[in-house]
Amino acid sequence: MSDHASDDHRPVPVVRLFSDAAAPARGGCPEHRRIRADHSVGGDDPRGHPAPRDAPLTFLDAALDLVEHRGWSVANACAHLSVPVERGRGGPGGRSAPLHTGLLAWIRHASRSYLDALARDEERDGLRRDPVFDFWVRQYMPDRGTPNSRPYEVCVRGRGYAYLAGAERVRELRMPVVGTANDRRRSRAEVAVAAYVLATGARVDRDACAARPRRYLGGAPYPMRARRGGDPGPPDRVRVVQVSCLDSSTAVLYDGSAADAEESFASAGREGLRSALRGGARSPGRDCLSCGARSGCGRLPRVPGLLGVRDRSLPRRSWSVDLGRRHRDCPARAYLHSLGLPADGDRAPADGLDHAVRAWLERLHTRLPLRPCTTGDLPADHGSWSAGGRRLEGEQARRGAAMIAAHSEVCPLHGLPSGSHVRVGRTLAADDTLANVLVLARPDLLHHRDGSWSYRAVGTATGPPRPDGHRLLSLEPRLALAVLFFSWGALPRGAGSAVELEVLTPDGAHVLSLDPASDRVGAEARRVVHALAGPWHRDLSHPPSPGRACRDCPYRRWCPDADDRWDVPVPAGDGPCPPPGRRTDAAGRGKEGEP
Repeated sequence: MSDHASDDHRPVPVVRLFSDAAAPARGGCPEHRRIRADHSVGGDDPRGHPAPRDAPLTFLDAALDLVEHRGWSVANACAHLSVPVERGRGGPGGRSAPLHTGLLAWIRHASRSYLDALARDEERDGLRRDPVFDFWVRQYMPDRGTPNSRPYEVCVRGRGYAYLAGAERVRELRMPVVGTANDRRRSRAEVAVAAYVLATGARVDRDACAARPRRYLGGAPYPMRARRGGDPGPPDRVRVVQVSCLDSSTAVLYDGSAADAEESFASAGREGLRSALRGGARSPGRDCLSCGARSGCGRLPRVPGLLGVRDRSLPRRSWSVDLGRRHRDCPARAYLHSLGLPADGDRAPADGLDHAVRAWLERLHTRLPLRPCTTGDLPADHGSWSAGGRRLEGEQARRGAAMIAAHSEVCPLHGLPSGSHVRVGRTLAADDTLANVLVLARPDLLHHRDGSWSYRAVGTATGPPRPDGHRLLSLEPRLALAVLFFSWGALPRGAGSAVELEVLTPDGAHVLSLDPASDRVGAEARRVVHALAGPWHRDLSHPPSPGRACRDCPYRRWCPDADDRWDVPVPAGDGPCPPPGRRTDAAGRGKEGEP
């Protein structure tokens, strides 16, 4: 296929499927799986800007390319990445500002961890792996005589290697992950697709792609590298290995013959890709951030002006209350969290009790048939139990069990008629088109009663009681955002709609309720949300704010400006509960649905 046509000639848009499309993501939008692949609908963002969660691995890949294909040192590669790139010059993401110092610190560590893992594997098996500059794609081009036929491509992300193991020609894909090698669980379908691409794919001409990046990101079929005399041809064996950029651990996901890889794809991978192309219902959520068809989606609520910002010139991002609060404490901490960098669990805020109690209740509320919680739903052993990945012991566990017992008195499922609509732990999304921001919220529970929706948030407390009325909103900004979701129509507001905070203590529970139709409540909600969102929206440099925020910051290892004066032990175990309003888990992740 020739790639010398003018950019004015629009090729038939490709259908490009990556291996992770073979299994739906939890909470993802079924229709987005199809839109993401089909470049005639929207496809991946043709501008090539990596989303925050993709940025670390995108820039890591750029650094490793310089090391493996140009022979640079890790230090020189990272120094090169720290230089701004003029937009349109082909740098990763077309950045026009220096990389954040915290992200650069992680890239240095991740590069060395990845290369250490590679060197260790080569020393163990005595095989030298040759880095492959081009990447492999399984391409299906249409027959010239078939009308309306589309090109299809099956792709996989990772770093490729080729080598001989005895008489066997081996292709190996090493897939970097930011945490440990076993942190990310990949489905059998995804691994089967990855192995299939290795076994049957041809090499893409990366030089041609780099010369015209917008053409290929925009949907033109990839230009394939012509076979030459020294090309070893198809492999006899393929391997897929997950590699930790944190501690150099590895996990072999697939190791088998090329023929077995094709059979595995037929049995475990092909149907997953077919289901991705069938799409399904549109479900607003995190996927709306990068969806190419969001402007015409009738399910994503439009809330122009909700954040109180009128500036569409900045890159599209997502925002949540937890992200806003984190940014208020330290912009660098908020940014490193949004990138999904590995967090130091030993330095995280001591709110394991809050997380475990809410996770236990979420599990109860998702039972079928739907039924209210009772005192019989407590942990069997009140002194030792776990939920949501948090284990509680001793007095802390007993306090948590008492809070769950208190919840049974105010469970919102009491008295709900059979068949009532209940949404548990589901991320809500709305598009502030004036700010170019996807606004996210995650109520603990939404329930529909007497024709009206109510928003319920749950919190644990051992300190003084919360204030009631509109004064509650400054202490609990997630309630303020819920009020605005009702006000702007992102949540349908009925005569009986309410925004509720359920406060659990070892001695009992009470529910504070706000009327989203109240002018006074609405005015205070706008003030609280605008005060949190405004400074975040105009900040593109994410400067550190050394001080008290350093004390429990789980990203200190990546921050060169951390203040050691606050390096004191963080209460854990049976220590005091966190102050009211803190809502981060032990890994520093929020619960308001930020990306």
